[in-house]
Amino acid sequence: LMLAMAARAAADPPQPAPPATESTPAAPADPGEAPHAVSGRVIDAHGRGVAGARVAVEGSAIAARTDRDGRYRLAGVADGASLVIEAPGLQTGLATVAGAEVDDVVLRSEAEATETIEVHGEPPPSTPGATTIERGEAERIPGTGGDLVRTLTAMPGVLNQPLPTGPAGVVIRGSAPQDSKILIDGFEVPLLYHTIALRAILPVEAIDSLDYIPGGFDVSYGRAASGIIALKTRAGGDRRSEQAEISVLDGGVLVQGPADAHTTYMVAFRRSTIDLVLPYLIPSSVNLSLTTVPNYYDLQARIDRELSSRWTVSLSTIGSIDTAELFADKMQSADKRFFIQTEFVRVTGSARWHDGPWSAVLALSEMPQGFDFERGAAQHAKIQQLSSAARGELTGTARGVAGLSDLTWRLGGEANVTRSDLDLAIPTPPHNGVKMVMGQGTSDPNDTSTAFAGVVWTPDFGAWTELTAGLDPRIHLTAGLRVDGFARTGDVAVQPRGQLQVKLSDATTARLAAGAYRRPGEYQDELLHDLRPERATQVIAGLEHQVRDGFRVQTSLYYTDRSHLITSDAQGVLGNQGRGTTYGAELLATLRDGPWFGWLSYSYSHSTRVDYPGAPEQLFQYDQPHSLNAAASWRHGAWQLGARFELYSGTPYTPVVGSTYDSDSNVYTPSYGPANSQRTPIHHQLDLRVDHTWQVGRMALTGFIDVQNVYLNDTITSYSYNYDYSQSYAFTGLPIIPSLGLRGVL
Repeated sequence: LMLAMAARAAADPPQPAPPATESTPAAPADPGEAPHAVSGRVIDAHGRGVAGARVAVEGSAIAARTDRDGRYRLAGVADGASLVIEAPGLQTGLATVAGAEVDDVVLRSEAEATETIEVHGEPPPSTPGATTIERGEAERIPGTGGDLVRTLTAMPGVLNQPLPTGPAGVVIRGSAPQDSKILIDGFEVPLLYHTIALRAILPVEAIDSLDYIPGGFDVSYGRAASGIIALKTRAGGDRRSEQAEISVLDGGVLVQGPADAHTTYMVAFRRSTIDLVLPYLIPSSVNLSLTTVPNYYDLQARIDRELSSRWTVSLSTIGSIDTAELFADKMQSADKRFFIQTEFVRVTGSARWHDGPWSAVLALSEMPQGFDFERGAAQHAKIQQLSSAARGELTGTARGVAGLSDLTWRLGGEANVTRSDLDLAIPTPPHNGVKMVMGQGTSDPNDTSTAFAGVVWTPDFGAWTELTAGLDPRIHLTAGLRVDGFARTGDVAVQPRGQLQVKLSDATTARLAAGAYRRPGEYQDELLHDLRPERATQVIAGLEHQVRDGFRVQTSLYYTDRSHLITSDAQGVLGNQGRGTTYGAELLATLRDGPWFGWLSYSYSHSTRVDYPGAPEQLFQYDQPHSLNAAASWRHGAWQLGARFELYSGTPYTPVVGSTYDSDSNVYTPSYGPANSQRTPIHHQLDLRVDHTWQVGRMALTGFIDVQNVYLNDTITSYSYNYDYSQSYAFTGLPIIPSLGLRGVL
């Protein structure tokens, strides 16, 4: 467009515009066509009228200025004439007169490209086994309730189980949840989803994309020894819209749109509704009293502003609160009380700069969070934390240097400083893979062997550099180095990482990644000890094949060597004596073909560990050898139908082989068999989802039903015991989980 305008300007120099809104008619472009009046409107990329824009007939003195709504009127213009539209800070627009009314002319910001290149297909994975889940895909995988984050359960390498155990994190390739990091807009958050109803803390409409990186991640990610889950929130849309959704799990609202020509906003709020239904689902025969029914609240807000053609800034906040209180008897006895509350708020401000081959991003973030746990009259854990974080990265590109092509160089750094106010009176958590069993008598309610009250600081710092270059048109090499400093323990970790990418053909690419990774001992009671960072060395080989447009298959083989694992020895003393290995294979095939969407994933994994010298080898607590997910979805008009089948191995558990009566505390203490020597049965289930969309006036309504475990498979998740451990009972997942909902969008 700019080249065309320059050519026209050279042929016909522009004439000065008269001050009046209309002027003397020009000669018609075609002698057979009579001049007439024309009108129209000039708008920006957000659909709002552009005031004061100059609209001129090319090659004549006819011109006008738009009013406050962006409208204009010209007299004496012939059909076929060209209109030139100009406004400060916006690209020049062109229009052709073909009647009395001219179509709306859109003027875009000068910061936007003058040429649009449309690319079809999928972006390549960042490392072997990695993938990006777009927002629209979440609604096409049944069993997820339309929740983008819950699509992780269909990814190869992610632990799949009917009910959550442990922290509300993600278990990747058999490691512990704390070995992986959950990031939102580049900064860590303590949890990814609510334990109640397994709902993500972010609604799908507030998420732009989710990157799943099971291993081999680059130098910009630190303080993790397994995998990365990185979510990006989305800015508000170019057009204003409001939507509301209600289901048996929760309800929420979201509003978004432009605040002005350079600013957009997005605000979302959600509250659980399952707590309104749950009391009616619990049989009166159950000896249980819910004083505070489990509930949660979520809040997200984001505002983005374009300062200039080089600078954009954003400010966002994410917050969540989970609360539950119950008594294990109808009398609400103090020693039968259980209370838990988790809350956090993450506020992030960022600035992005771009100028030619150089770009940079700077970000600051604050996160206050709290955890309050009480059990009975003696045990409690009250944790208040304030985390301050900053990160920045500079990126430069070049077409070729010293025989190398397509160079990208990155230099970055970050700081994470956390103050933790701790008040603990709890039993010593098991660190050697022994799972606490469920049911009566699982532990002494008066056991407060781990007691601490005080403040702990954890200042962590990191810096990295990385270079990516083409060795020839089919071979690209990435080499990087990350250095982390953990000030609390005085450890400095040097971590080289790299990746080799070879394009075997136009449709097939092979990747080999290797690197060193560290996780500091900052999880739960690890803060009470001076522990060295856990170490992991990963090697991953992958192959990706684009069968055709929309049909991709990727496979990977991986091996991880772990050392300095934090475990307790035979006397229960914490240290870095542990070591372990993990190896496995993964397959992911995706199909996007018109109305059809298909998903097939399979993984095999084996994770073992030795907790201290001389200890027997045992399985990792979350080892899951086999996991299979197959899903298909079909969309036709206003209807969408989908089905998903999953099958996976049970998780290990430590059997109870007897018990000893303690007369002083009047409880039975269990005697365990070999750690993680038995496994729960194989799980399988079928999920179905139906969506229907219709229009009611200006509102688009979507109703959906998402049913998990359609054929009522009774899956055993763990075992509970009676008071003296003489009898065991199978603890099963929910037989069927229907989710009904309605979403309205204006």
